Amino acid sequence: MAPTNQIHDFNPGIAESGLFWTIRVPDERVEVDLEDATASMSLSNAEVRDFFSIPNALMHGKSLPADASFGMHWHGVKSRVHLHDPVNHFDARLIEDSATIQWSAREKDFLFVSDPEETSTTVFAAIGQERNGVFF
Repeated sequence: MAPTNQIHDFNPGIAESGLFWTIRVPDERVEVDLEDATASMSLSNAEVRDFFSIPNALMHGKSLPADASFGMHWHGVKSRVHLHDPVNHFDARLIEDSATIQWSAREKDFLFVSDPEETSTTVFAAIGQERNGVFF
């Protein structure tokens, strides 16, 4: 069921491969330091579309050109976890921590700006390394 109050849905669309709502963040916009348990990622004026609603986006419906910007930071150590599953060829070393984000998006007639990053509340956040498949 579609949200009845949704009037904007900013996303980069669905690729021909079927991969959806995903955009490549250039390497220079991502920093990870697992020894310090910190990471950051930011993007400015990324080209996206405003599809207005999730169902419309999934159906490749009408949209307007838009752009989005964000900055995210992970920090602190709540716990360290090692997950190892030889049957499914998966190994991960994760740091559960806190994360903050500030986000904005705009199209011709609309601008959205989130609350400041320092007001973010973390429900769950983790950074780490994982290996799977042929890299296991």
